[in-house]
This record gives sequence, structure tokens and C-alpha cells, in this order.
Amino acid sequence: MSKIQNKPVCREAYVEKVRGAMHHRAQWLYLLLDEAKKRGADWEEIARAATSRCGCFQGAGLYEDWTDHTSLKSFAEVFADEDFKKYFDMEIVESTESSLQIKFHHCPLVAGWQAIGCSDEEISKLCDIAMDGDRNIANSCHLDFTLGDTISNGAPCCELSFRPKE
Repeated sequence: MSKIQNKPVCREAYVEKVRGAMHHRAQWLYLLLDEAKKRGADWEEIARAATSRCGCFQGAGLYEDWTDHTSLKSFAEVFADEDFKKYFDMEIVESTESSLQIKFHHCPLVAGWQAIGCSDEEISKLCDIAMDGDRNIANSCHLDFTLGDTISNGAPCCELSFRPKE
């Protein structure tokens, strides 16, 4: 039996449609990586490199939209806008000038992987690969990123932390 608990709270129609698109993307990512693995490719290396690149260009875009580069409160406004908070049932635990702590209470990617029948081990690996995107968003914005507990490892939420680089 799966240890992963991943039930959404927000059920607004448009939120569910966006989550559905995220499920679809998570599923084709898994299938693409599975086919690479079947052909002998180092699927994890490929996935991490691609996800890291994606995080870098997403981070560069966020950095441009982030108006006050000295304030994590300002970063939170572009990283976790009102719609994005709903997609992931996000809770901003702390938002100060020097610290942003967020809990994600639902993950549409995990839901997509669960729906396609991925094992808990596969989901945990795919989740960590997906977090390479967040790691590189932070890096592109000159922030330190810390990942705490994750839904994919059986925790009730994913814990993300951002701080200015020292």
C-alpha cells in the first residue's frame, strides 16, 4: 500500500483543469523517461539536466518580474501568486524580507504519477528530479533553497524554504 497521501483541498473548476494539465505533463514525463531507460540511456541524468535547465530559464523570468531583489516578500508575490497557491494548496508559513517558508499540501505531479501507477519509489525519485527545477529557480534568483519533508516521501506536505545567498 502506498504511503503517499495527496488529497487536494481546493476544488475550484479552473484549478482542477490546470491540475489536470499538470497530471498529463507528469505522466508523459514518466513515460518519456521510462522509454529512455528501456533503451539504456541514463534517464536520471537526462531528466536532471533538462529539469535544471528549465528551472534556470524559469528563474531568470521570475528574477525579471521580481521587483525588489532585496525582499523575499517581493519574491513570494511572483513565485507563489494566488492561482499557483491554489494549484498546490500552498500555505505561506513565513514571508519576511529574509525568509520564505512554504508548505505545499497537494502536488498535481504526484497525483499524475499515482494515476499512471508509478511506485512510491519511482514517485520519490521523480519528485526529487522535479525539485531540481525549484533548486535552479532559487539559484537563478540568487537564493538558497532548502527542501524539507515531501509528499512523495509520505509527509503530509512538501516544505520549501528560500533565503538570500550569503
